[in-house]
Amino acid sequence: MQLTINEEPRALVERDFAAHAASGRAQVEAMRLGTATYKGVPIKFGYLPKYFTEEGFHRLKEDLEHTWRILVRVIERYLEDPAYRALFGFPRELEEMILHRPAYRTLLPVCRLDLFLNEETGDFKFCEFNADGSSAMNENAELYRTYRDTLLYREMNARYRQEEFELFDSWVETFLQIYGEAVRGEAGAAGGSAGQDQAGSGAGDGNRIRGSEDSGADLRPAVAVVDFLEKGSSQAEFEAFREAFERAGCPAYVAEIREMRFEDGRLLTGDGHPVDAVYRRAVTSDILAHREEVRPFLEAVRGRKVCLIGDFCTQVVHDKALFRVLHDPCTASFLSKEDVSFIQRHVPYTAFLDRETADRPDVRMEREKWILKPRDSYGAHGIYPGRLCSREEWEAQLQARAGTDYILQEFVPPYRTENIYFGKQDPRWESFSNMTGVYLYGGRLAGIYSRASVTPIISVEGDEHEMTSIVLRRKQPV
Repeated sequence: MQLTINEEPRALVERDFAAHAASGRAQVEAMRLGTATYKGVPIKFGYLPKYFTEEGFHRLKEDLEHTWRILVRVIERYLEDPAYRALFGFPRELEEMILHRPAYRTLLPVCRLDLFLNEETGDFKFCEFNADGSSAMNENAELYRTYRDTLLYREMNARYRQEEFELFDSWVETFLQIYGEAVRGEAGAAGGSAGQDQAGSGAGDGNRIRGSEDSGADLRPAVAVVDFLEKGSSQAEFEAFREAFERAGCPAYVAEIREMRFEDGRLLTGDGHPVDAVYRRAVTSDILAHREEVRPFLEAVRGRKVCLIGDFCTQVVHDKALFRVLHDPCTASFLSKEDVSFIQRHVPYTAFLDRETADRPDVRMEREKWILKPRDSYGAHGIYPGRLCSREEWEAQLQARAGTDYILQEFVPPYRTENIYFGKQDPRWESFSNMTGVYLYGGRLAGIYSRASVTPIISVEGDEHEMTSIVLRRKQPV
């Protein structure tokens, strides 16, 4: 099954390269004037979008929504079973935060699941799972906005109906559905997703949020988009979400988490605005690292004086230890045979990097098969692919990282395609490694984030290029 279309748009570019080069340079300038930046620098991008066929899109939708259901079952088992929790080895303070079960049933409100997709066959293996800190929605929007003015858009539009992914208003809709679950006290239904009628055990009044005792509670809460703002993906993205909440009738604010206050039973932004619900973008590891500075925020969450979407139970998904636990027999014991087979096909082999693992002959001598990663990190920080290390460097990293919070993981060679960036002085076609990120809102596929690099490691800190993601539907002859 061909999931994407690559040759056809390239042929269009080659047919009139000069005209497309001018169009591409105009897009580069439009992006320079836009809001899609990283550390103040406009992002690089491929002129060719990632065009998904209808069949490819539906294949991804089926597989990734299946993944979401498995992940929710894992979170549920973690909350219920102390023996299962021990497999993750989380510190006590983090475990206590995770066990603070949210007042709603949708245990994984938002995630972006990153994977290495073979665009010819549909086979894939996961790279990492991102939960509440999932980002780059603004880049998607800006790339599509500028793509619509290109020659390539017009030429493809003569052949196809092109459908983008809207990631702001759709998230607000899901967010408010989940907030409604919390107001109604609908916690406890394993696997439930926002907007679906699903019976749940409930959790009693003790698991409800502030104000939920009022059956007429306002479902247009005051919302804060919360992060350590100097670490956030971009202020522009946070502002775009704030505007989307306001379009839905919710007072909304972008809040620095360290400046929030907890007074008279209310969580307040730094400038004094009361908050009913939080869209958490601050990742759990950063919150723990600054626990004293964010204590008012944590007190409001523990006391259920604010609805935290998502709650800290999503850390079960974010931590890369999950990749090892998914292959554990204890996980297989509560999943279906179909689920276990799915994990075996799509989750790469992973082990904690203890001394015994670091000394294995296959690990030491076959470094091109492996990659070292920190358990709880993001942005590709601190990773070591064996194929990019000399034998001496690989041995040194094994010895230095063994017994720390590192995992050893099977290295998955990315699928490669050719693309071109007209922001270079001498633009030419280059071969890129690809990574596909799939956003799920409340368990439903909401969008696709496509990025690539000329190197095997696809990271915004390196040579990452992004592409707008589009579903193509062939136009019928008139």
